[in-house]
Amino acid sequence: MSDSDTELPLQRSVSAPEQDEHTYEDAHSSSPSILSEPASPSMGPSLVPNILTQLSFSLDSFISQNLEEDLTELPVLANQMYINFRSDLTKTKHQLRHHVGTTKRQIRHQVDNTANNLKSQIDTSLMVWKKNMKKASVVRFMDKVAFTLGMFECCCTPWMVSQYPEWIPFVHTVQAMILIVVRGFLYKKKAWHYFLLDMCYFALFGAVWLLSYGPLAFAIVTWRNSLVLHSLDKVTSVYIHMSPPIALYVVRWLYPDPKHTRYPALKNMDVLPTLHSLEAAIALYLTWQIAYYIFVVVKQKEKIKAGKRVTSYTWLLNDPKGGMISKAAHTFGEQYSIVTFMGMQLIYTFVTCLFALLIYRSFRLNTVFLVSLFLVSVWNGASYYMEVFSKQYEKQLNKLAAEVSSAVAANQLAQDSAHEEHQKVHHEESHQNHKSTEDKKND
Repeated sequence: MSDSDTELPLQRSVSAPEQDEHTYEDAHSSSPSILSEPASPSMGPSLVPNILTQLSFSLDSFISQNLEEDLTELPVLANQMYINFRSDLTKTKHQLRHHVGTTKRQIRHQVDNTANNLKSQIDTSLMVWKKNMKKASVVRFMDKVAFTLGMFECCCTPWMVSQYPEWIPFVHTVQAMILIVVRGFLYKKKAWHYFLLDMCYFALFGAVWLLSYGPLAFAIVTWRNSLVLHSLDKVTSVYIHMSPPIALYVVRWLYPDPKHTRYPALKNMDVLPTLHSLEAAIALYLTWQIAYYIFVVVKQKEKIKAGKRVTSYTWLLNDPKGGMISKAAHTFGEQYSIVTFMGMQLIYTFVTCLFALLIYRSFRLNTVFLVSLFLVSVWNGASYYMEVFSKQYEKQLNKLAAEVSSAVAANQLAQDSAHEEHQKVHHEESHQNHKSTEDKKND
């Protein structure tokens, strides 16, 4: 071995620290080259820290480079996530809206079906009820019930007047609410609801003495109100014209309140002031008359002329029997019949109000007047029962007898036809049997 060979390892070992310094510097400048080259066994343990340092630096560089790339892409990723979120939210909203709409349609369909079924059941029940109500036995039974209740009312009213007069105003109010509301529905179906705008209803709630004992009370005579106890319409008409005078009669003469705490206006009013009372009554009447003429006669002229609506004016003026009122209203011709009738009604109101002033001063005259009105309504009711109702029953009986006769005749005709058919069949069978017998004999 030469000297050069022996000095080479030593020279390398001596220069190792220097080489380490160069290696550390090179690691910072070109780490991939160092990592790619395998460590030589001759480097020894001193090379391990350098490799770890190089690995740490490389890892830091890699993380920082990727982090910078991630931070650069973060707004793009966030925007994309937001877009995706909005898209998902929109889809969810559409799905939810579609589901809600479908559910609403299903619920509405179920509700409509239920309502239609219920309406159909109600209509069917009403048809059955109306059909049963039109039966002769049911009609007679309802007439008997109505007559009994009407007679009970006629007995209870005088009893309350004599024993509990303070009840009368309350009973009058309750009956008015029931009967007038029922009449409103019934008259609406018949297109008679303009009758509810007449003076009788206007004075009913005004509770004015002169109007109640004047035109309202005398209307029982003028309109021939009939106390027909089985007819709700006729009983209501009598009530409208009779009940307010009875209520005022109780308040004026029989109400058990000597200090007039309930009706203070009656205190120290033994006599009505003539001029003031007439002015108030006529002013109230004219207010109603002008409003009635504008809103009914003028504005509803076409409907009334076409026969779609019926009023008290048309009822009286177009009386087919040609009554006294109709003849008097047509004195100046058809064109002025309504104006003439209004003038006649004003005079009628004024005259009857004068009589009401006298009634207010006398208990006996007031009592006789009310009894007379009741008797007039009863007389008219008796006339209706004898002249109208009995004839209707007679017509119904004749119709029923004709139907029974027709049914008997039809039954007899059916029996005769069946007998003839039976005879014909029997004759054909006999002829067939006779022919069969002759054929056998010939054979």
